Amino acid sequence: MTSAASGRSVSIVPLTIAVCCAVIGLDQVLHTTPAAFAASPLGQVVHWAVDVVLAVPFAAVALWLGGWLSDKLSLDASTTSGAFGQACVITLVLAVLLIPAWFAHYAIDSLAPAAAGPSVAGQAAHAGHAGHDHGGPAPVAVSWVGGGVLYLLMAIPLAAAAVCVGLRAAGKLSSRLVGEPDGFVRVIVSIGAAALALGLGWFLAGVASQASGLVTYANGLTAVHLQHLVHAHLSTVYGVVVQPPFGYQLASAAQDALAGQAVGLPVIFAGLLWLTRRQTAVNRALN
Repeated sequence: MTSAASGRSVSIVPLTIAVCCAVIGLDQVLHTTPAAFAASPLGQVVHWAVDVVLAVPFAAVALWLGGWLSDKLSLDASTTSGAFGQACVITLVLAVLLIPAWFAHYAIDSLAPAAAGPSVAGQAAHAGHAGHDHGGPAPVAVSWVGGGVLYLLMAIPLAAAAVCVGLRAAGKLSSRLVGEPDGFVRVIVSIGAAALALGLGWFLAGVASQASGLVTYANGLTAVHLQHLVHAHLSTVYGVVVQPPFGYQLASAAQDALAGQAVGLPVIFAGLLWLTRRQTAVNRALN
């Protein structure tokens, strides 16, 4: 938020931190079972705080780049509709930036040393457990809430962005369609844009769900293999988890990033309105 007239700007740091806390918090809720949180609440809070710190640079870049793109698209954050459109742009940019961060996060998790001598029962429980379980391979994030909930969360930012694009496109299209009511054109175009966005989200969720199935299948094979080795009375057991193809992991990363924007979008929208009012107050105080 800058002002050429005043030469001063309102800091985006509070909004950046608020967005990170909200998005990372929702992600952790979606991928940490209540049992895992109850077993180690302090550890989960520390994990959340570390992830928030790691996400701050991505959110700051998303706010800057999204603001720049919004200026190119002539979205005026001083109006409510313009601020909402800018929030949609920022959330989509943030979702894209969080995809490589997703891979880096789970690569770091997979480097954590595993506990020595895991039991067969513990491995079987881990095969059905979804979440941020440090100390073992983490090839892909499997949410315990199910694909349906993730799709509904993805639908919020996708539909909002699609409706914004549809309204802008309808505004230009209505001038060419002589005789058609402007409101009718806006509704039809917005519904079509939202349907395309939701269809894209459905496809993404379908690919990501196949990745989760591959992980469950691989973990099941590992548990059976461990049982076979234990019956053979071997003292040391190593579990091998097969990673899904890169495309499936990419779909899972995009799904998680978009689902997190279900809370990121309203936080960014409210934050932009707050920043605009603060900037206006600063300009008035200096003038």
